[in-house]
Amino acid sequence: MKSQGCLYPFFAIFALAGLGCGVWGITNLISHNRIKNEGVKTTGTVISLRESHSGKGSTTYAPVIEFRDTDGNLTVYNSSTYTNVDPYKVGSRVELWYLPSNPEWDVVIEGDNWWIYFPFIFLLTHGGVGITGLVWLERKRRLHKWLHEQGQEVNARFLRVDVSRGKSTTYTLVCEWKDPFTSIIYEFKSDSISKNPEEFVSSSSESLRVLIDPANPKRYWVDMGFMGD
Repeated sequence: MKSQGCLYPFFAIFALAGLGCGVWGITNLISHNRIKNEGVKTTGTVISLRESHSGKGSTTYAPVIEFRDTDGNLTVYNSSTYTNVDPYKVGSRVELWYLPSNPEWDVVIEGDNWWIYFPFIFLLTHGGVGITGLVWLERKRRLHKWLHEQGQEVNARFLRVDVSRGKSTTYTLVCEWKDPFTSIIYEFKSDSISKNPEEFVSSSSESLRVLIDPANPKRYWVDMGFMGD
């Protein structure tokens, strides 16, 4: 039976990847602002374009820019930002900022700062999936622990097995229980598992052990221990 514990590494990898992208983005943003605030502003000329070819046949371009520093030295900056959206043209004049201590590397080109926000997109997507998943797993773990310690045990009638087919097939056991005091019927669903439980529960007359919160039966856990490990 597939344990939810194996999902922890999956979500943790996404969370760490997202947080790593966030740190990378913050580092780039700090460096970018430092160069603009402390650097020297000047004008350079695009002297050539570097090409990068992808496997899909598209070509992107990064400008090579020449400018003179405050000492009159001719400096060449090779941008690492490739794009095929309105690329620079050879001979174009561009405004830029540079740090005199490292003019060949610490450079910011006017209007060429969109790329610094890319890591934050991955922070929201990958980090969001990972962190949300870890929070969900932790909430389920705490509920599971609480139900084992303080929950009420009831016998629910087996209804069916729901099958979900995708990259892998998973099974969810569905059962129901009628509250003897309120006559309300509650439907319970087990955690999704990779093992077909139909060979273990094949009759609608069979009952399954379910732990519920007496104050809120919608908080529950279906015991699948009868299937073994």
